[in-house]
Order: sequence, then C-alpha cells, then structure tokens
Amino acid sequence: MKISKKTKRTLAYVGIIGGCAVLALTFFTISQFERAKYQASVQIQLMAKSRLDKALNADSTALTNVESPYYPFAVYYDELYNHFTAVTNSNSAAYVGTAIPAYAFSMATLVSFGLVLKHAEKTKEKEEKEV
Repeated sequence: MKISKKTKRTLAYVGIIGGCAVLALTFFTISQFERAKYQASVQIQLMAKSRLDKALNADSTALTNVESPYYPFAVYYDELYNHFTAVTNSNSAAYVGTAIPAYAFSMATLVSFGLVLKHAEKTKEKEEKEV
C-alpha cells in the first residue's frame, strides 16, 4: 500500500504541531509543579524567619546562650530557615528552568501552525497550477 504525498504531508504537519504542543503541555505541567514547590518553600522559609525573629526579640542571645529558655527554639528555626533558603533557591531554579522551555514550546507550536498553514497553501497553489 502506497501512501500519497498529501497523506505524508498531513502526517508531517500533525507530527510537527502535535509534538510541539505535547512538549509545551508537558513542560507547563512540570513548571506548575515546580512553582507550587517554590511557593511552599517560601512560606516555610518566611514562617521560620518570623519565629526566629520572635525568639531573638525575646532574648537577643538565644542563638548563642545555651542557658537561654529560647535557645532550642532559636536553633531549630535558624536551621529550618537556613535549610529552606537553599531549598527555595533550588526550587526557584527548577521553576525557571521548566517555565522557559514551556513558553518556548508554546511559541513554537503557534509558529509551526502558521508555517504549516503557509506551506499547505503554497502546496495547494502549486498542485492547482499543475492541473
């Protein structure tokens, strides 16, 4: 069974547009997940900073004075804040790293759709001239 040129072109068009669209949706979904992780880590980081500041306002030596009643809280929230600062930076990079390809592939989908329409119109005109 021989496939006609028109069918081959249609399959190529669908493959190009569909491939770009699937990649755009995949990267968009992943970037939204990374965005949610980033927002959650920012919230925890801000909460830890707020509670650390409260402990330090109550006793300014809470991080260094082992005898301070606020020492365990200050140490815990300081470690939590430092840990989630690194997590937030990592999540931010992951979000940007997936959002940029999502945007690029969505633009590529639109551009490829326009180019496919242009190519299909030229091909149709060429076939009409031959007939």
